[in-house]
Amino acid sequence: MKLQTISIEATKTTPEVLLSEGLIEIRGRSIPESASDFYRPIEEWVSEYVSRHDIKTRVVLSFDFINTASTKWVYGIIKKLALYRDVHDRVLIEWFYENGDDELYELGQIIRSFIDCPFICYETEQS
Repeated sequence: MKLQTISIEATKTTPEVLLSEGLIEIRGRSIPESASDFYRPIEEWVSEYVSRHDIKTRVVLSFDFINTASTKWVYGIIKKLALYRDVHDRVLIEWFYENGDDELYELGQIIRSFIDCPFICYETEQS
């Protein structure tokens, strides 16, 4: 049974989110008033997805700013994806950061070091 696709539009404090079969995207600014209220449904969807699907999944994470509370939730979501059966064949995490944003680059490197999952960092031009 297919999971429902979820699409959340970005706001001034929350990122754009797309959760669909084969693609998980979170892009933008993540400084929600309550990170748990925002990210818990996403984490629950990912948990269900991992338990039901065996397909290749691209995960796109592209933040222009992310606070500590959001980082905790994003890391938890990535850890759930890292439990995916045959994770090295089925999951690719792409972490995008702007040229010169050393903090986001380092955050991507830290997260990458804690998981055993394909994880690529991409530098982008400043917008």
